[in-house]
Amino acid sequence: MRQFGTISVGKRDDIGETLIADGLAESQRHRDDDEKSARYDILVAAESIAKAAKKGMHSEKDYGTRNVNDLTDPKKAKANAGSLIGNKKLKAIVEYIFNGSRFKMYIPSENCYVVFALSNVRCPQPNPSSYARSQGRAAEPFGEASKRHARLSVHQRSVEISCSGMTQGGVVTGDLMIGSGANKRDFSLELVMAGLGYVDQRRIDYGEAPKTLVDAQTSAKAKKLNIWSIEQKKEEVQAPKSKEEEEVKVQLSEIRSGNHFFYHVVGDEAIKEIDDSMKKFTEENGTSGAPCDVKVGKVVAALFDGSWYRAKIVEKKESSTVSVLFIDHGNLDVVKVSTHLRPLSDELGTDKIPPVAKEAELILTIVRSTEDDYGLDAARMLNDVAWGKELNARVYYSSEGKSYLTLTDPSDDSKSINETIVAAGLGRVPKQSEVNAISKKVSSGSEAKKLATKFAKAQEAARTSRSGMWRYGDIGDDDDEDF
Repeated sequence: MRQFGTISVGKRDDIGETLIADGLAESQRHRDDDEKSARYDILVAAESIAKAAKKGMHSEKDYGTRNVNDLTDPKKAKANAGSLIGNKKLKAIVEYIFNGSRFKMYIPSENCYVVFALSNVRCPQPNPSSYARSQGRAAEPFGEASKRHARLSVHQRSVEISCSGMTQGGVVTGDLMIGSGANKRDFSLELVMAGLGYVDQRRIDYGEAPKTLVDAQTSAKAKKLNIWSIEQKKEEVQAPKSKEEEEVKVQLSEIRSGNHFFYHVVGDEAIKEIDDSMKKFTEENGTSGAPCDVKVGKVVAALFDGSWYRAKIVEKKESSTVSVLFIDHGNLDVVKVSTHLRPLSDELGTDKIPPVAKEAELILTIVRSTEDDYGLDAARMLNDVAWGKELNARVYYSSEGKSYLTLTDPSDDSKSINETIVAAGLGRVPKQSEVNAISKKVSSGSEAKKLATKFAKAQEAARTSRSGMWRYGDIGDDDDEDF
């Protein structure tokens, strides 16, 4: 059953009467047998006076439609980032609560809507909205409690925000103050003190989190308030370390992204052996396909650019095609089974000649997908600085057939290519927890941590100068979330 009531504020006995008298609302029409407010006759009289005075909605004046700039769209948000980000404080009205630290706001001075998130604090996810495009994300413990606290504290209220950055997804980040005068308070601090939010671990790792927030979190943890009342996940069991780090000269044979590639070891005699053997195979068999066993994982001969190469079938596609990995070079292709595949000679099997292309990733260097502009720029930079050169590779460890390494150009060994990509703002360093996990896989864990510290300095310089992905300020973990 819906309940109705009268709201009084200060000298105003009835907020409803004030709205009606100003022509901003109408009285509810009732049937004779309906239960009515004791002040109903007063409300009807106020409406009659407002109509006679042609106030508000009763006016015959055409006020037109007010267009508000909707900056919840990522492209529009980035285009207008300059007018929002800075040291100025802005008044805003909270229109919607996504979770305890993420909101949709209206900023009157800029006449725009934005999605705003607290820059230093994260909150557990609540139940997905019934209007959300995806219902797959499960609620986290205390997500609803955190959202409810935000709704009771800031929803449909005037707040003060300071915008310090923008995520790749167009979310404005910064600080949020609620209340006024002597009662003004930091909403981030309030969440952390109540155990309904936690300080972004990356901010703590990089020394960027305000001490007041860190101290508040420490206190909430000690008291086991809300999210801290649940036992935290233990760190994963230590992975086996590589026996020793390896240094080799390499040449790239395929680039997949800004940190993922395949390489040949310079001086590996097997490279020439397999090249010569496959040239002979092409001469003997021509370029026509032949029936062969098409199973995922099977190594066959696949036609590429008029020649046969060893390839592993990685996926069956539609229309009698398969996706293959050319194991001696690292490139992928989709080929037609009937015309581009044939069985491989026994003497060319991987048990006789192992694949000569080695898969690798730049250690401690995270880049975006090549579908993203900054990810594509990272891949282009790797191509520009590494392709066609003999490079020094230091392999720190290997896992599931992939080596994790640094690349250095012998002509300039003062900085690795890993660091160069991070310094350009096209890559970033993993969180400290990930660095710790990686260091356990390396024979010299302290060396890995020193490397991470060095890369972090390059990252900070890129962030300060707003290079690459840092162009709009700090990036968040939730760039790709649906709102």
